Amino acid sequence: MQTKLKAPLQLNQKITVKASKDKVWRIFNDQSLLPKWTQDVQISHYDEVMASPGQLRKNECIVNGKKGTIETRCVAMYGKDRAEFFVEKDTFGMTKMLLNMSFAAEFREISENETEFVMQSHFTPKNVLLKLMNPIIKKKMRKEVDIMIKGLKSFIETGKLNPLNPANQ
Repeated sequence: MQTKLKAPLQLNQKITVKASKDKVWRIFNDQSLLPKWTQDVQISHYDEVMASPGQLRKNECIVNGKKGTIETRCVAMYGKDRAEFFVEKDTFGMTKMLLNMSFAAEFREISENETEFVMQSHFTPKNVLLKLMNPIIKKKMRKEVDIMIKGLKSFIETGKLNPLNPANQ
């Protein structure tokens, strides 16, 4: 499968969800549900509920207690197997430090009611100092993505909102 993501793969995180591949794909790509299972997205602005190639999403977020926005564009969908997104702009400074920041979500059927959900993070540190700091950046990002994918799993399996998100208090 040819990717539209330009930066190298930095993180490849997986979790098994007790639900059909179709259900996991549908909930992940339903942009109206982001605040329910993520820890950072408070409000999501989008043109269509379901993510699709070319569509821009602007999320109002709280990251480590700081309010800001992250604008993400869906750049590709490969059926219900893979969705790719590019972070175009943010107010947290990520896109100033990391070039071609992007991510892919993969949906792999294990059985009729079990799916492996994979989140792949892509980016290139912008300069030599950030390249040296990349192990720290990856550790922090791994922790954030881990919280997110566990929130997705819990929401799909139990319907419970992510308690780490202030929007769900």
